[in-house]
Amino acid sequence: MPSNKHCSPSSEDENRHALIDEKKRKRMISNRESARRSRMRRQQHIKDLQHEIMHFINKSNEMVLKINDITQRYSIVESENIILRAQKDELWRRLEYVEMVTNYIYMANEHSVNSIQDYWLNPWQRPVQFLPIPNLCWDFPVLKFH
Repeated sequence: MPSNKHCSPSSEDENRHALIDEKKRKRMISNRESARRSRMRRQQHIKDLQHEIMHFINKSNEMVLKINDITQRYSIVESENIILRAQKDELWRRLEYVEMVTNYIYMANEHSVNSIQDYWLNPWQRPVQFLPIPNLCWDFPVLKFH
């Protein structure tokens, strides 16, 4: 009987070891599956981050192009503005000169307003010499009276 008893616990131990081995095997399979899912999630996350990086690089490049375009257009407008200011200043100087000449003619000859208007409205009746003004962006004749 002792041998029978001895067989029985051995068989029970084997069953218990087999049960433990089966649990270990299932746990190992479960861990491997979990690790595989984790790797897949990590790979997908890396792909998503790479797509996001490319998206932001493209957006950045678009912004740089827009900034360059706006800077170039600003430079053109600024240059045109400088030219227009110079032209405006020159026209103001010419207007002051014309007013000064008109006042001089009026005072020197003591003409009436009508004769001054005739003087400006009929330029072919007075001698005029055209001289260029130096240092201008554009040519505009200057009147020189004799």
